[in-house]
Amino acid sequence: LNKFFKSQATESLQHAQQAGELLTGLGGHPSQSIPKINETNQHSVKNLLTESLHHEEKAIFLYNQLLEYSAKKSLYIEEYAREMIKTEEMHSIEIKKLLRDYDE
Repeated sequence: LNKFFKSQATESLQHAQQAGELLTGLGGHPSQSIPKINETNQHSVKNLLTESLHHEEKAIFLYNQLLEYSAKKSLYIEEYAREMIKTEEMHSIEIKKLLRDYDE
């Protein structure tokens, strides 16, 4: 499970870098601020998985907004958003399966 959380952290960094590259490629400038992450301060495996699931669901929501905003404006951004939604949905499914193991 430790490997799972490390891979999630590594992938989150890769996603941030990818988004930054896209943003700078479009002439923008990524923010250097670090957003607040909601923390329950409850560190059981089940709680950490639940927090991770909420993070994935928020990401899916935001990528869906990006997809909606970019519709018929940029095929590249539409496809980027779809790919990210697919990736985050796969993570969400994986976390839900792990959570079921802790409910048994």
